[in-house]
Amino acid sequence: MKKLQMLGLLALAAALGSASAGGMQPMMPMAPASAPLSATAAIRDAAGQVRGSAAFKQMGMGVQVTVEVRGLPPGGHGMHVHEYGKCTPGVDSATNTVVPFGGAGPHFDPGMSKNHDDPQAMNKYGHGGDLPMLMVGADGVGRLTFTTDKVSLTGMNGVLNRALVVHAMPDDYKTDPAGKSGMRERCGVIVRDNFSVRDYALPDHLSYPEGLAYDTKKGVLYTGSASNGTIYAVNVQSGTVSKFSEGGSLGRRVALGMKVDPQGRLWVAGGQQGTVSVLSPDGMILNVLETPKSPVPYLNDLAIAPGGNVYVTDSFRPVIYRVDRDMNLTAWLDLGKTPIKYGPGINLDGIVVTPDGRYLLTNQLNTGDLWRIDLRTRAVKKVMGGLKNSDGLLLDGHTLYLARNKDQVVSRVNLSADYGSGTLAAEEPLAGLRYPTALVMLGNELVVTQSQLDKLQGGAPEVPFKLTRFGKF
Repeated sequence: MKKLQMLGLLALAAALGSASAGGMQPMMPMAPASAPLSATAAIRDAAGQVRGSAAFKQMGMGVQVTVEVRGLPPGGHGMHVHEYGKCTPGVDSATNTVVPFGGAGPHFDPGMSKNHDDPQAMNKYGHGGDLPMLMVGADGVGRLTFTTDKVSLTGMNGVLNRALVVHAMPDDYKTDPAGKSGMRERCGVIVRDNFSVRDYALPDHLSYPEGLAYDTKKGVLYTGSASNGTIYAVNVQSGTVSKFSEGGSLGRRVALGMKVDPQGRLWVAGGQQGTVSVLSPDGMILNVLETPKSPVPYLNDLAIAPGGNVYVTDSFRPVIYRVDRDMNLTAWLDLGKTPIKYGPGINLDGIVVTPDGRYLLTNQLNTGDLWRIDLRTRAVKKVMGGLKNSDGLLLDGHTLYLARNKDQVVSRVNLSADYGSGTLAAEEPLAGLRYPTALVMLGNELVVTQSQLDKLQGGAPEVPFKLTRFGKF
């Protein structure tokens, strides 16, 4: 069971904007990513008036929460973290009616328990968002301070850019979906303190943006859908989004890892189709390269070496493929003869080439291992472990950034001069990440996908889907 300590009185990312599909939030100064993790929520009533506040402070693996809410009837009031950072009217799935603050969605449930429970229950048994009850006095003011490790400001249990909701009635801590706590009376979006990002909103509710590439000459980001293969082009200055290539094109039902080569061509890994697609700078299909037929292909990511060769990971088959400058695709390295051992789940995923063109670096998602492969000798060396759920990679000199999808952070690893060892230096949740999968660099800033792939097989994703731009850390 999770501990929940009541303490003496102590003195999440901004709400999703209403930007249109092609619109963009105004750029704000990037705060240093090393700032201590804390967040606040302005608690409002249905008329939009601020009627209280909540403060969140990271304490180890948990969070200290201090809440004060005014103008409620005396007695107990259920209090929960809800899935979405939207304090707007919306449909309550329990009643199928539009209610105040229905836009906040259901209770935050990182353990996928599908069960309302006691605030001391482990998240695999009850909603992570099930919090202690707020007791309101005769003066109409409710105050509560507590520490819980059911939620966090970072990682899988992260509540940044989610909503804190206070209900009209007491919580019985057992009845689904909300403990018979009645109407949603107060709501506040949990916003990280002293931190800002820039979001690029995508237009399609089926986007699930998995891959990401940047064309420096055109000033355009490309991102591809893991659900239908559509590729979008995003102008990094204006935020204008256009459809670059329609989903379902030849050899591309999905679009995973992506890279732009020096000729401006876009290379796309085709996942379970086992294909590599090459598109011209204006979106025409130039080539669709097929790997050998297999029941379980999964081409996940690719990297372009200085000489023009392209290296491709396969997450299910233990092989790295290479496409040479003449567009010949071959199996370049049989991983069964190396220290890299494939197991259940996603194996090799992201891949990058070192700036000197000497090595490949690739991560194994299911084991958390980072590997170095010599492009001349094909020798394989383990760089480090402890990086489970690492998806896309971005190499900046001897600094490696990793999108840690399920962990909902971007990690920074400092690598040795020969890329043969590394140290985990920082983990950054930004303003609330939603299953990040890929990264690119824009000058002194980075862009990450918020893919929400965890919602692809069930559950309602937050829309609009978005890419998020932030400063290096």
